[in-house]
Parts: sequence; structure tokens; C-alpha cells
Amino acid sequence: MRTTLDPKLLYHLHIIFESGSLSAAAEMLSVSQPTLSRTASTLEAQVGRQLMVRGRNGVVFTEAGILLAKQGRKIASDLKQADDILNALKSDNPPTIRLGVGPLLAHAAMNDFVTGMMQAGRRASFDVQIGAARQLVSDLLHGHLDIAVMTTPTNMRVEHLRSLHVADDHIGLFAGPKSPFVGRNSPVTRDALASANWMAIDAAFGPTSSHENMLRKLDFPYVVPAIQFNMNIQGLVSALAISDALCFLPARLTRLMTKHTGVEEIPLAIKSEARQTAIWHAADADLNSKLAETIRECRSFLTRRLADAGG
Repeated sequence: MRTTLDPKLLYHLHIIFESGSLSAAAEMLSVSQPTLSRTASTLEAQVGRQLMVRGRNGVVFTEAGILLAKQGRKIASDLKQADDILNALKSDNPPTIRLGVGPLLAHAAMNDFVTGMMQAGRRASFDVQIGAARQLVSDLLHGHLDIAVMTTPTNMRVEHLRSLHVADDHIGLFAGPKSPFVGRNSPVTRDALASANWMAIDAAFGPTSSHENMLRKLDFPYVVPAIQFNMNIQGLVSALAISDALCFLPARLTRLMTKHTGVEEIPLAIKSEARQTAIWHAADADLNSKLAETIRECRSFLTRRLADAGG
């Protein structure tokens, strides 16, 4: 017999995970701690696995607990959106636009876009979520986002979603100012890279643009990155700007982020992977006039911003 989990219990599990303890979660939810203990016990009985380990300093989630807490996060997002809509209806204000952004685009452009909208007094509010493109696409498909701005493969198509092209790009090889490859006009060779320091970041779309697969595609020797970043774009840019390290990154965005830092794109003997910056949304987004207007303004802003980075 199929087990159906109570969304309310998953939501409570998410709050426990975020707060780090049953007592803190109970305070946030305005329920008793024994109530949350029963929530965890009920879910564990249904799943047949331990979801968290209770200790003196709070709770530590198991792998199964983390997976279910992530589902609870989506429920929390839906509840927040429902509250925003209700409050907007009561105050006669437009609902919050849920904007998903890739981490590089957020740092290079989109943070400035939403700040500019606020300073211009536009009647729009934003809930900005940062994530890898795969997660943003999933959130769009499940109705958790209204718009997603991402750098993706040029031939990418997703059923039920539309993309609005903004600019062409490619995955480039970038070097910090202390690298011996900076200032060279000739393409680098595979042997010259064997002893180089590398950084990597899990922020470009898909497995084909991972550090390991980019090296394999270009027939470069594999080198373990000295630093592996996740979504910490600012940390990567700061580290790259004072080092001799190499890193694969979307070229236009990286040129924007590293202006006046000495970081340079290194010429490659073979063509790297093509990318595009695009605005993704549901197929019926045009039916919402406020959303359609925001998409047009976002595209106009990005077109101007990315033009500064060249081709």
C-alpha cells in the first residue's frame, strides 16, 4: 500500500532542519516541543528510517531526513507565496514576483536589476532565489518560480517552458593575474597545464561543463582543483583575482565580474562549449501583464549590461 506523507508534517520537518533544534522550531511554529517530537516520530514510522539524531546541542539530520526536509522547503515556499498573494489582495498591491537566478548572473547583473527596480519606485516586489540551472528549471516546472534567468546550452529546450534569448556566450578558460598564461597570445597546450593550479565551481549548467568534463572534452590532463566552490561566486572571484589559478567560467559574465582585477581569458586551441544567457518562464507568462512587463524590463537591462562585456 502506498504511503502518503502529510504536507504539514514535511513543512514542520523543514522548519526543524532550518532552525537546528526542536525547541527553536517549536518557537517559530508556535507549537509545543512534544508536538514536533511526535511529528518526527510519525514521519520516521511512515518512512521506516531515522530522520534525525537528537543531541544536547540540537538535531543532526540523516540523509533521508535531509531529502524530506527539502520537500518541506518547497511546501514552505508555496505557503509564503500564498501569503504574499493574500496580502497583495488585501492591500491592492501586485503580488511578489518569484525570480530565480543563476549564481554568476546574480553577482554580475541581477542583484543590480532588482535593486534598480526598487530605487525607481516600480510597483513590484521580488523574491530572489539563487540556484543552479537544473534546480531553477525544476522550480519553474513545479510552479515555485515565475521567472528564471540562467546561462544554459544554446540548444536547450524544456517542455511547457519558454526562453527569451538575451546574449550568446561560451565557457571560457580564465586565469588569475599571477598565472604565467596571462598576456600570452598563443593557445595553451595540454602539457603546459599539467602543473597549473585550478579552481572549480559548480555553477554552470549541466555535467558537460563541470571541471572534470571540460578538461576531458578539451583533451587536457586531469588536475584536482585546489579549491572547489559551490555557489560562492564572490569567494571564487576574490580568490581568482589574487592567484595564479585557472578556472572554467561563462565568458561574458566572468569579464563583467573581473573588470580591473587582472583576470584574463586564455585562448584555447579548440572551440569551447557555446552558451546563451536567457530568461525562462512558463508558456502562459504573457497572460500576466505585470510579469510580462518585468520580463521585458529584465531583458532590456541584461542586454545593456552584457553588451559591456563584449562578444
